[in-house]
Amino acid sequence: MQGTREREHVLPGTIHGFVSRFPPLPPFIPLQGPSEDGRGQPPAPAGAMEWDTTVVVHGINWPEIDSDRRHSGWEEVEKSWTKQQEQQTREREEQQPPPQQAGVAEIKGGTGSGPPRKKAKATALFPCPHVAIPVPGLESDFRMRVKLNAQSASMAIGDSFKKWTTFTEGEWSGQLGCGVVVGGGQDSQDLVYGKTLATQVEATHRLKTSDEVPAFIECKTRGFRTGPPELMRALQDPEKADSVDARLIQYRVALSMKTTDERYAEKVNFGLWVGSCLWRGSEVIYDVYKVI
Repeated sequence: MQGTREREHVLPGTIHGFVSRFPPLPPFIPLQGPSEDGRGQPPAPAGAMEWDTTVVVHGINWPEIDSDRRHSGWEEVEKSWTKQQEQQTREREEQQPPPQQAGVAEIKGGTGSGPPRKKAKATALFPCPHVAIPVPGLESDFRMRVKLNAQSASMAIGDSFKKWTTFTEGEWSGQLGCGVVVGGGQDSQDLVYGKTLATQVEATHRLKTSDEVPAFIECKTRGFRTGPPELMRALQDPEKADSVDARLIQYRVALSMKTTDERYAEKVNFGLWVGSCLWRGSEVIYDVYKVI
């Protein structure tokens, strides 16, 4: 019976069946009110200040809360967020194209000629700006000269004409070797765009090396010759060609070569060349550079 009473009597602030976390509070002792006055009348209602509102607690040790440990979760979140923002900033800076790559979208000699908004759009659409691609170089390889046949054939193509001419002679020499031009020819077509007169030229040269057992190399060229109309016409006149400054005429070609001779196959079959040319009357001179 006594055990039953002990189980039914549960102190406030405790959980039945567990040891109390805090010691029991002392009993509340109210202040003693004033006695009746001399007239025999009950005293007036006590004011609010007549009660002691201060809670006096004895023997309770309140647990202390470690503020640093309490907010460590938010601190880790803030550190993680800051680190993520710094990483995103670095990635954006790495993806920005360097000045030399951003300038690829601009045409040489046309700086400031186009609308700024259009250039900005072209720069924004520049593919793979973070990828660095090796810049090709040029290595001087050989010089070639050919002489055109005085006789030529013309054929109407659209509103223009295409002219076929053969080579009568020629020679070549350089790092690749040396020899002569034993055959081939070229076709040319005049084109006009605005005030510029251009000539599209495609040619095939049959090169013979000067080895004891000669090798034969097929060389193909394709390019354009551009310049003012009066200078272009002067170059076709043998009497005026020598007076024309070659620096005022742009004649650029791309070259490819191939051979079945094992001595030269590895050198020429997988290469690419470009040439700067001079066409004077019936003579064409090529300075050939290998792209490396």
